[in-house]
Amino acid sequence: MWQINSVLCGLFDLLMTPVQSLNPLLSLFFFSLPTGIFMLLVFRYTSDQKGIKETKDKIKAYLLEIRIFKDNLSIQLSAQKKLLIYNAIYMKHAIRPVLFMIVPVALLIIQMDAWYGRRPLRLGESTIVSIQVSDGGGMELLSNTSIEMDKGMTIQKPSLRIAEARELDWTVRADALGVHKVSVNLSGHRFPKNVIVSDGRLARVSPHSVNSSVWGAILNPGTEPIAENSFLKRIEIRYPSRSIDLFGLKIHWLIVFFVLTTIVAFAFKRMFKVEI
Repeated sequence: MWQINSVLCGLFDLLMTPVQSLNPLLSLFFFSLPTGIFMLLVFRYTSDQKGIKETKDKIKAYLLEIRIFKDNLSIQLSAQKKLLIYNAIYMKHAIRPVLFMIVPVALLIIQMDAWYGRRPLRLGESTIVSIQVSDGGGMELLSNTSIEMDKGMTIQKPSLRIAEARELDWTVRADALGVHKVSVNLSGHRFPKNVIVSDGRLARVSPHSVNSSVWGAILNPGTEPIAENSFLKRIEIRYPSRSIDLFGLKIHWLIVFFVLTTIVAFAFKRMFKVEI
């Protein structure tokens, strides 16, 4: 799974190259446009377009009936009942295209979250490097664990041990731009982890290294998994979260992405003759 993830990361990094220096909102539109068109085409060719149109016409008719006969209780109740039925039918029509979309869209979101979910450290900024050992590792492992960093990073404080969580934390500071290597020394083995320090440009960050389970590899693209037979459970770099600035509001990137994708889909639905 790691090899597949590595290929996907490489392809996505190529797509990000021309938009890295753009405002995050503009770069999100770069992905919303093809995603919206892709979803339209999937919806067109995997759904019952005739059935959707007929169902929508029925819904509009019963909504009109409710407005016209608002003083007739029996007609109102009958129309509302049929509205519920046809709304359920509409949702049934939407299930098949959603099933076709869910895997590629989910993989896209996972890749995008590595770029938009968190931002790299800035020059002079501090963060926490955290590790957690497995339950079978023994508490003595924490006492004999250390980290090494290259010249671009500085350890600011002695390690903090959280015994209940089998966790060890270090406060570190970014002293130079670029990709810096942190090495965790545990039980005679070294586990590397990259720390990204940027001047504000978009960059892929990988907060977690986890064991080599399938889900761990899928949800943490761009970082090599930790061997399953290791006592080390995870390494975490606590990058700051990123939000999209929209008219002075700080909004999660995923909300902005889906709003833009929806706008694109409705803008192009007539061009592609799609009933949504």
